[in-house]
Amino acid sequence: MPKRKILEGAEVSDRAKQRQELGRLSDLTVQPATRKRYRKATDAFFSFLRTGRLGIPTRRDQFDLLLCDYLEHLWSTGIGRGQANDTVAGLQDLQPNLRHHLPGAWRLLKTWAINEVPNRAPPLPEQVVHAMAGWGFFHGHNSFAVSLLIGFYTMLRSGELLGLRSSHVLCAPRDRQVLISLGLTKGGKRQGAAESVILGIESGVAVTQQWKRLTSANTSLARSPATWRSLFTQSLSALGLEKFQFRPYSLRRGGATFWFQKHQNLDRILLQGRWLAHRTARIYINEGLAMLAKTQIDFHNAKLRSFLNIYHQTVTKPRFSTLEPPAAAGSAGGRGKSGKNKGCRARKRIKKCIFSADQG
Repeated sequence: MPKRKILEGAEVSDRAKQRQELGRLSDLTVQPATRKRYRKATDAFFSFLRTGRLGIPTRRDQFDLLLCDYLEHLWSTGIGRGQANDTVAGLQDLQPNLRHHLPGAWRLLKTWAINEVPNRAPPLPEQVVHAMAGWGFFHGHNSFAVSLLIGFYTMLRSGELLGLRSSHVLCAPRDRQVLISLGLTKGGKRQGAAESVILGIESGVAVTQQWKRLTSANTSLARSPATWRSLFTQSLSALGLEKFQFRPYSLRRGGATFWFQKHQNLDRILLQGRWLAHRTARIYINEGLAMLAKTQIDFHNAKLRSFLNIYHQTVTKPRFSTLEPPAAAGSAGGRGKSGKNKGCRARKRIKKCIFSADQG
């Protein structure tokens, strides 16, 4: 969810009330999700100590040596580097006086990063995103389809995308762009300023405006993160693209490579993607382009062409009138005979469209 920014109250009583709602300063040093990861990692570390009947050293240099042994244990047993990083950072969060006193542990983490390249999400090509959106439109998952276009073209992080509500999307029917307010994001919180992005691709603007017309202020772009991720996997499976191991974060990476290919301007990518460091953006671009070059997808495949055809027809004149597939008729509830027949007619038209694409 986009995070709200608390403005300092004018009166002492106002400030005290606001701060009571926020909680203790020591609890605000990291985000709740990050703290949860830290706790899980440090709990595993303390469990390791209990199993080996090892005590916690009182001297920081001895603690560093013990932590180095634990990192070697994680390395040898196949644990991911993320847990190793969370362990060291989590221990420093618990005991801030450990900062700058764990040289051995940080040296091992650096060595780990040099020798084991992280398995980053491959970038999604633009046509694959369009085909996935076409699959979503065909099956009536219109919010999902719209979210793919927003996430790709504005390079949103997965958490930012899944937390969007209609009230965060600002556009009028005749506008040529969409303004999306993100609030205090991961980068925005560091800067102490809210962030926003602009969607300016004509096809994305058209379907987003149609989605906006059908929503109330609190309508979420994703029904739930689990449902959205399930649809993401289903769409790739339907297109026969499972082997490429695309992940939700592939939207942001794909968007970055798409825009760099468009204007080849790293500084502009930094602004669009809201990266603070050139180094991070370079990794995204250089590695993303290399991975994209190795991604051999047959775009003449009948499935891909069929759903691409549906995508282009939908974004040309967005006419969907529901956000999700209509409920199945039956004892559990339905839309009545007329609604069912209307849905059947629409599906027949789409199937005809697919059949035509398959024969072309």
